[in-house]
Amino acid sequence: MKKYLAIPAVLCLAASLLTACGGGKGETTAADTKAEQGQTAAAEKETAKTADGGSEQITLRFSWWGGEERLAATLDVIKQFEELNPNIKIEPEYGSSDGYADKLATQLASGTAPDIIQIDPGLMPALVSDETNYFLDLNTSSFDFSNFDENYYKLRINGFYDGKQLGIPTGISGGAVLVNQGLADQIGIDFHTQYTWDDIFDWAKKVREYDDSMYLICSNKDYVANILANNYAKQLSGKTFINEETKEINLTSEQWQEVYTFVKRLYDEEVIAPASYSAAYSGDNMQSDPNWIAGKYVCSFTYMSTMETLAAANADAEYTAGLFPLYQGSDVDAWNANCPQIIAINSKSKSPEAAVEFLDYFFNNEKAMETLGCTRSVPPTAKAREICTADGSLSKLLSEAADVAGSYSGMVDDKYFSAAEAKQIVTDEVEAVGFGVTTPESASEETISLLNNYISGIQ
Repeated sequence: MKKYLAIPAVLCLAASLLTACGGGKGETTAADTKAEQGQTAAAEKETAKTADGGSEQITLRFSWWGGEERLAATLDVIKQFEELNPNIKIEPEYGSSDGYADKLATQLASGTAPDIIQIDPGLMPALVSDETNYFLDLNTSSFDFSNFDENYYKLRINGFYDGKQLGIPTGISGGAVLVNQGLADQIGIDFHTQYTWDDIFDWAKKVREYDDSMYLICSNKDYVANILANNYAKQLSGKTFINEETKEINLTSEQWQEVYTFVKRLYDEEVIAPASYSAAYSGDNMQSDPNWIAGKYVCSFTYMSTMETLAAANADAEYTAGLFPLYQGSDVDAWNANCPQIIAINSKSKSPEAAVEFLDYFFNNEKAMETLGCTRSVPPTAKAREICTADGSLSKLLSEAADVAGSYSGMVDDKYFSAAEAKQIVTDEVEAVGFGVTTPESASEETISLLNNYISGIQ
């Protein structure tokens, strides 16, 4: 297995890598007074005999961050499990995300980490190496993955490293195609049967012929770069943007040129609104576009985390979750789902079987699924999503979007291009192409030059 990052670097970078994504309301503001509640002072678990001399008493430490809703649900599931397994005690260690990464990196390096650990997916690569071997390979355990989609959980960002399943995704997030279903039906566009990028351009013509105040896709430079161009480029090349082994750019200048030609076509052929118009609604602000509110777009390529906000901006429309487009002839679909957190088991745990037993209850028991609901984002399994949709804690729209995202095998961005600096390079070139101040050829050359400068600064 490739060593991803030296451990001293983990201690320096952990805080910047950890984010509080998918935590729900109040995640980063959980009361600090509760941060240390339930923690053990000793690094080792206690083992003792029960009063009647029966099964061995096992104590497992479980650490996570999150808000009050997640806290209450998790403690409830712990109580349920302990009632069913009186010989196993789960000691909760919880608080806000502040300082969590630094503390965890120190605990892992010193051998004092909890038995069961919630980890940010962005931090995980820095902690994985053959030398440290911090996490249990769940492929060698009795954990039941039958409720999970193999396309989804066997992605590196979801805990899969070089054939080892070192963690379990707590939820599912990623891209989504939000479709104004009534408008799509009127124009005769089908986002629910697999389609290609070429279909996108054909459909755009139909939309403009139907009503020249409408566009097929609501988008801006950020979403064009990070969703449309990103996935088009990976399907085109069959690779991520940067080779993690050699630190070389994977796409050729010709391929970059084709990517920016694709971007230019989006604007020139009126698939999306002019760059000068969409610039006023950059970032995650497309729901403020008056034309979106008025139902002037057939769809938006967005994220699961923002699709309900977009849908709420036009309450008169019926929205569905569409499929993603594919590049004709490519064997890479690129569209991937990822997770907001991973839960792993400390390989140094003295009771790994008991830890697996707890996680099996946590993820696979129906009562636990109902209790946890969406406190760690959209649930990671179709079974849990069905339960949460039935009880009203999860919308049908988000459930559909999760099912779609999980059905694609995906290609996660490489660890270098995942950085904001690298993504901004492409976003800036997309903006320049959109405004017509540069050509695809020039944008290709500039991208390669800037990415090479960025790569040269990576230690």
